[in-house]
Amino acid sequence: MGAIKRQNGLNKEKSEKLYADQQKLLAKMQREEIPVILGNLIQHPDKSFHEKGVDVRIAVEMIRFAREDRYDVAYLFSSDTDLVPAVEEVHSFGKKVVYVGIPNGQSFGLSKTSDYTILLREEDVLPFFIASETKKL
Repeated sequence: MGAIKRQNGLNKEKSEKLYADQQKLLAKMQREEIPVILGNLIQHPDKSFHEKGVDVRIAVEMIRFAREDRYDVAYLFSSDTDLVPAVEEVHSFGKKVVYVGIPNGQSFGLSKTSDYTILLREEDVLPFFIASETKKL
C-alpha cells in the first residue's frame, strides 16, 4: 500500500480522514505482527492518486521468501496483473499461491496463474472490523 501523506488546501479534510484510516489499519496490522512495507503515492494531473513501486516490492518479497523456503503457500492480496510473472516464478520453487481479491476488481490473469482464488465481498470482511471495534469497548 502507498503511504498517505497529510495535505493542506482544498483536500485537507479528505486527506486527514484517509491518513487517520490508514494509521488505524497499520496499527491493527502491527498488533497482529503483520509486516508492512509502504510504497509511494503519487498524484496525477487529474488529482487522482496512484501507488508506485508496491507491486515490485511484493514480487521481490514473494520470490525471496520462496527461495529461502520461508513459506509453502503465499496469500497474495493484490489484483495487480504485473504480479503474474512473480507468481510463475514462485511456482518454480514448488510453492503455492492463493490470490485474494474482490469480485468487481478481479484479476483474471492472477486467477488463472494462482493455485486458488478467493474473492472477498464486503459482507465477508465487515464482521471482523465490527468485532474488533466492539472488543475495544
